Amino acid sequence: MNITQLKRLSYDEVAKCNKCGFCLPSCPVYLVEKKESAAPRGRNAITRAVIEGRLELSPETEKSIFSCLGCGACRQVCLSAVETKDLIFRDRECQVHEGIYPKIADRVAAFIQQEHNISDDDNAERGEWREMIKGLPEGAFEKESAEVIFFVGCVASFFPMAQQIPANMARILQKAGVDFTILGGEEWCCGFPLIGAGMPDKMESLRVHNLEKVKKVGAKSVVFTCPSCFHTWKHLYEPEGVQLYHSTQFIDRLIREERIRFTKPLNTTVTYHDPCDLGRNTGVFEEPRNVIRAIPGVKLVELPNNRQLSRCCGGGGNVEMVNPELSAKVAQMKVDEILSTGADMAVSACQQCLRTIATRSRRQKIDLTVKDITDLVCDAIGL
Repeated sequence: MNITQLKRLSYDEVAKCNKCGFCLPSCPVYLVEKKESAAPRGRNAITRAVIEGRLELSPETEKSIFSCLGCGACRQVCLSAVETKDLIFRDRECQVHEGIYPKIADRVAAFIQQEHNISDDDNAERGEWREMIKGLPEGAFEKESAEVIFFVGCVASFFPMAQQIPANMARILQKAGVDFTILGGEEWCCGFPLIGAGMPDKMESLRVHNLEKVKKVGAKSVVFTCPSCFHTWKHLYEPEGVQLYHSTQFIDRLIREERIRFTKPLNTTVTYHDPCDLGRNTGVFEEPRNVIRAIPGVKLVELPNNRQLSRCCGGGGNVEMVNPELSAKVAQMKVDEILSTGADMAVSACQQCLRTIATRSRRQKIDLTVKDITDLVCDAIGL
């Protein structure tokens, strides 16, 4: 996307920003950086100045535009309803077109194009998390046809800290008698990291491949434990005749249908962190809470900032890749907020949130238990 295209698509939107500042307290990056270029209204001012020819793209605009987490919290409090997150991602496309962007993004794009995942691992190893389930035969959960496809995602497939999540979900689906399959090495990255990198044009082959696999399996539903994969499929894939579910939505349904039963009270107090791409950006707020409340002995206490106003964990928008120090500071704010509730543990429904919050707690030697919601479900079922 060049500046002319940016003007055509974005000028009316960015002109709605009246610089009121209501967005400032909602922006985690601004709360850390405390400078205008890190604020939503500041980034909007940069976008407008570039469109109007008063400012040239530069390493300084790159720093501002690529420090956005893409969490969308600013939109929730904006009186003018400016879609700042969408503007930022278009800005990134423009920066890439002009060659002024974090070059580490090229490495990730190359990994995705060559190995079809974000970590440059052999994509045939996407199912290595199955080793966490004892006694499984080789190729378990891979079937030629099934009613449900469990789309695992890159992080949970290859990052050891998150591999418990797909193992949990597979156990839950098994216990409920769901006819499901995974795609294994035929699952490709959904393309979401390329959107954050300002390279959405590179994701079309991924989208086409993944949709073809769903059609070949003949699945009626696709289930995701990754909110960003779910968000991407929901907004950019739109497979015809196929229902898309986040794991919390699917588990909530299984509970209501009495296909899984909780036999082990957990007797604990938890607080729930709404992942940005699941809650605010895709509208799934109540199903995770329904699941938590259905577990005997679990008391749920809300975070001060919850649902639409949930504060990002620091793991969004590729910021962790570009500016890990900034990401860590945002994660610390999240940890501090969790600790303020007095809960025994923090629960989320996102492998990236789990990894970011748990890593920050460990590095700061903070005694905080962080679990994915599938952990609680498995514990309460007795799996």
